[in-house]
Amino acid sequence: MSDGKKTVVHIAPTPFFADRGCHIRISNEIESLRNKPYQIILCTYHHGRSVKGIDIRRIWPVPFYTKLTAGYSPFRFIADLLLFVLVLKTVSQERPDLLHCHLHEGALIGWAVSKCLFWRRLPVIMDMQGSLSGELAAYKAFGTLSFPLRLFKGIEWLICRMPDCFLCSSKQSMNCLQEEFHVPAECIRLLEDIVPDSFFASSSSSKQEVLIPAEKSVIIYTGSLLPGKGVEHLLKAMRSLCAERNDLHFVLVGYPEEEARQYAAAYNLEDRCLLPGQISYADLVSWLALGDIAVEPKEAESGEASGKLLHYMAVGLPVVCFDTTNNRNILGNSGCYTPTHDAKGLCSGIRAALADMDAARRRGKEGRQKVRAHYSSTAVGQSLDQLYSSCMKR
Repeated sequence: MSDGKKTVVHIAPTPFFADRGCHIRISNEIESLRNKPYQIILCTYHHGRSVKGIDIRRIWPVPFYTKLTAGYSPFRFIADLLLFVLVLKTVSQERPDLLHCHLHEGALIGWAVSKCLFWRRLPVIMDMQGSLSGELAAYKAFGTLSFPLRLFKGIEWLICRMPDCFLCSSKQSMNCLQEEFHVPAECIRLLEDIVPDSFFASSSSSKQEVLIPAEKSVIIYTGSLLPGKGVEHLLKAMRSLCAERNDLHFVLVGYPEEEARQYAAAYNLEDRCLLPGQISYADLVSWLALGDIAVEPKEAESGEASGKLLHYMAVGLPVVCFDTTNNRNILGNSGCYTPTHDAKGLCSGIRAALADMDAARRRGKEGRQKVRAHYSSTAVGQSLDQLYSSCMKR
């Protein structure tokens, strides 16, 4: 480009933007490069919200495909074919220096475009947030059938041969690439999630504004309410804790909330559980300000990082979670770890934190200091800039 900027095309096979963890990571990565010498273009599906300051190019509309939540949809195959056409057109017109591909489908599309325009020798980066086959297993996408899962693992192995470089959101993802898919360590970089500066500003919310009695201790969860996120453990823990004590109120921020709402109704917990549904990412910090304790019930199978942990930590919340490698890597000694990876473990962890809130708040403050030092936009933007420069020189 004449102004000296390098052009990077991000490929996002998802309905960006929809207040989901994957979308938040993409948006924050692009924002971290705001003051760097890059022109960023994002190619994505036809639906989703626009984000101020991001140049978004969308595919033609796919009839009947309006799903915004994570998970399988038969219309995604059509959307991905159209996304390939859009990326090929955008690369031909804009002549980028690099393709930054999100998720496995994005890497496949980026690789195919780079091969179609082979004389351009475009570097392809895959931004991996977890194992595809591991995530399908966590979501129980195929029930008890093992063959489809083996098939997808084979496809994942092939896709992992395609990119020039990999970005991983967690050390667990890095280990998965090396141990299960035999990707050389020199091709893998760790780029953990980002917490925007706004989360470090002081924020307060009144429990009365959302009809929670002031004397109640608020246990908060934010994120997808799908089974693959461990929500089933959290709902069982909520039922047990509400049966034994009267001083708790649960706030589960996320969607789709229908199953959680049905569960609360079935066990007469409607007045002990607030389900606001989908909220804007911009409003997340004010919801977190309601909490006394945050919970992360996700298990380790998918290899995904947990961006919600960083947001919990940024506002100084004590975090009750399972003792997994990823949680340890992020929280260190500031976590309130459960003895077991199930609903009983969550109950024990929440009870222990409530029994000594002074110690829990000290851990929350330690977590806040750690996030400010290592997960800011400035720190991650510098790492991404260096990686882009390195890939472009190859």
